[in-house]
Amino acid sequence: MKDCKSAWKKKSENNEKPWGTETEWSSMATGIHGKILYLKKGERTSLKYFNLKNETLFMMSGSANIYYGDEASLYDEINHPFCTTSFSPGDTFYVQSECPYRIAANEDCQIIEIGTYSQEKPTRISDDYGRAK
Repeated sequence: MKDCKSAWKKKSENNEKPWGTETEWSSMATGIHGKILYLKKGERTSLKYFNLKNETLFMMSGSANIYYGDEASLYDEINHPFCTTSFSPGDTFYVQSECPYRIAANEDCQIIEIGTYSQEKPTRISDDYGRAK
């Protein structure tokens, strides 16, 4: 007999961050990882990247700027310069693995983040809260 698929309920986890709060959920079975980021006005995330994880961000409310580069920006900023784009409600931003980015909140923000499930920790390049390597 083949395995029987199922459904289940799990509580999400709230994690305090220096820039706000995140509510996290995941499903190990499907390889999907989700968060709701609550960024406070004037705060920003680390400038970071993941080696394997890809993410899609969706702005629910607020406004922010995203500073981002491609996979070569960290070692060849002349030919692969960093860019900045505004991020407003209804906007989607896709970040591939190995691409650095940072979100800076212009006002309180609520952002949905969906990514490939990974236990991988980010590589922090710069951080306002002393968490960079």
